[in-house]
Amino acid sequence: MAETLEATAANPLSIQVIRHGGWAKPDIKSVVYGDDRAILKDFSDKSWPVRLLGRHQVRREMRALRRLQGLVGIPRCYGEAGSVGILMEPMEGERITRWCRAKRAEAGPMFKRLADLIAQIHARGVAHIDLRKRDNILITPDGGPCIIDFNASFCFDPAGLGARMLFPILRRIDDSALLKWKSRLAPELLTRQEAARHRFMSRLRRLWIFN
Repeated sequence: MAETLEATAANPLSIQVIRHGGWAKPDIKSVVYGDDRAILKDFSDKSWPVRLLGRHQVRREMRALRRLQGLVGIPRCYGEAGSVGILMEPMEGERITRWCRAKRAEAGPMFKRLADLIAQIHARGVAHIDLRKRDNILITPDGGPCIIDFNASFCFDPAGLGARMLFPILRRIDDSALLKWKSRLAPELLTRQEAARHRFMSRLRRLWIFN
């Protein structure tokens, strides 16, 4: 997709706004050229202070996605669009909340797959930290989880100090988000240990900024 856009920059593209991001968030756009389609997260129409912040978010998301390329359920990164935009693979699916309401009987296998995907993300040194937001977890019709929006994520060098000191804390933030969704959408799936850990993390997160 990135090569296609570069090679045909002089030709018209079909670009449609899917969602306006408000004053401090990117606009989400659909980009289509022929059979190619991408999602564009774009800060270009924002004020200059927001564009500065957006440039940082774009770089952070690109770094995380490039580490996670090849994982099923993680969008492919097609590259930057200018200095304040990022092109990525569209991920098809429903919000985890809506999917679970429609397919409650299939929640067990789905949560197992979601836990496995989060573990794979952590194994590559990435912490998402915003999985409590329902928009960031999509479920395909066959129960496959997709995780999107890595603009707040952290990446760690396995040999670095951050990996030893901060990464374990941030991994727990992701794990507590998984327990949150399981407790709300399929509480019968919680083990005793998970239920106790969820209660503890629910009390602890009142002191944490990432709610």
